Amino acid sequence: MQRLPEIRARLQSLADLDGVVRALRAISAARVQQAHAVLDSIRRYTTVVQDALADAAENLSPSRDPTAASDDRGYVVVFGSERGFVGAFNGRLLEAGAAQMRPHDVLLVVGSRALLAASERHETVSWSCAMASQVGGIDEVALRVAEGLARAGATLSAATMTLVYSRNVGGKSQVVSETVVPFDTRPPERERRSRPSAISNVAHGPLLDGLVTELLFAKLAHAAAESFASENAARLAAMESASDNIAGKLEELRRTESEVRQEDITMELLEIVTGAEAVARGLNRQ
Repeated sequence: MQRLPEIRARLQSLADLDGVVRALRAISAARVQQAHAVLDSIRRYTTVVQDALADAAENLSPSRDPTAASDDRGYVVVFGSERGFVGAFNGRLLEAGAAQMRPHDVLLVVGSRALLAASERHETVSWSCAMASQVGGIDEVALRVAEGLARAGATLSAATMTLVYSRNVGGKSQVVSETVVPFDTRPPERERRSRPSAISNVAHGPLLDGLVTELLFAKLAHAAAESFASENAARLAAMESASDNIAGKLEELRRTESEVRQEDITMELLEIVTGAEAVARGLNRQ
């Protein structure tokens, strides 16, 4: 049987752990909301750049295509988590990334925990960097990934460039594999509203190069923001599950504490009664 001091010590430890879990849950929930607010802005910006590229591409000369492939290698960027308590989050992303890899393709990994998971899977990672730990670091991550791609030899004329990240939809994570290179510079099938033609004071070639580069940055930022939101959503779910588990164990321990305390009281009463009876028998003998 457990002793009462031991049970109370375990109760205190679980209560302390519950406080930590609740704090992590609150932080994760706040970061999910912050990420979704940023995502709205990134999506709008990406749409603006895509529309500008489509408008510019309408006047594209057949001999001038900034997205024409000259590199037969592919580049796969997996956006994973920076910290733990995310369950199988990184494993699913790396599995999806491996499915996109061809012989001689290059793998890049974002996130310290994702890199550790890749090492455990014996994946060959050519370059890696830390994932954003705050929503304000998402742009910096996008810039680092762009630099990492350049160091790995990637250009906008690569055969393929695929971003693998997780998107949280309706509280559930969905792994997305998005091919961003080669870019589709054809005008999209969209409503052709009556509006004036775009006016640019920049030469057509530099304009296209700039728009393609800007669109790549927007895509990288979007993938990083989606992954940041999903990472924290996964951690939020893990903390909610842990909190429920701790609550169950606390309730069980409190019941045990009550039972042990009652048994201790009963034993004390028995000892008092037994002692009183012994005293009474001694007095009767006298």
